[in-house]
Amino acid sequence: MLSVRDSQAGSGLVLGVLASGQFLMTLDSSVMNVSMATVAADLGTTITGIQTAITLYTLVMASLMITGGKVGTIMGRRRAFALGLIIYAAGSLTTALAPNLAVLLFGWSLLEGIGAALIMPAIVSLVAANFPQERRAGAYGLVAAAGAMAVAAGPLIGGAVTTFASWRYVFVGEVVIVLGILLVLRKVEDVPAAKVRLDFVGSALSIVGLLGVIAS
Repeated sequence: MLSVRDSQAGSGLVLGVLASGQFLMTLDSSVMNVSMATVAADLGTTITGIQTAITLYTLVMASLMITGGKVGTIMGRRRAFALGLIIYAAGSLTTALAPNLAVLLFGWSLLEGIGAALIMPAIVSLVAANFPQERRAGAYGLVAAAGAMAVAAGPLIGGAVTTFASWRYVFVGEVVIVLGILLVLRKVEDVPAAKVRLDFVGSALSIVGLLGVIAS
């Protein structure tokens, strides 16, 4: 039988995993807000092009969020979280190696956006599955705080990395964080898959509708 200390350590690890996922979702956009001029010069594009990449990342993530939640219901939340992390890491690596704006848009705006759409709904469900009701509000608050920390720390990290190294190391660092999360992900209690079908027509309509609302 687990002791109280072991239980608290396990809960702390789970919270760290989920908070790290939340931190990732916000970090690069926050970092790049202070590094846009350097990134634009490095890729031979304009600041408007980098702003477009940031905006499209948000649009892709928001428009696919409902579909990402449904996919998590079908395949299980932990598997959806892991899949989202893998796609997100692939996008981060692509962005880190991007030679031009087109590749940046593919890696950052598209792949990371898709990964985030799988990760965000999974985090909400995994918090509920891993914490009792009396501790759930605190866990949600700490996970949300991780996102706020990324917003606050992003400009400092971006300024330091851009000054002393390269903005590309931010995205390489995200890949390293993802690998660390995947190594301990089995410690997180899963939300079992449900036998439901993905409504492709409904998903497509929700994506189009959300894109229309967000773009307007």
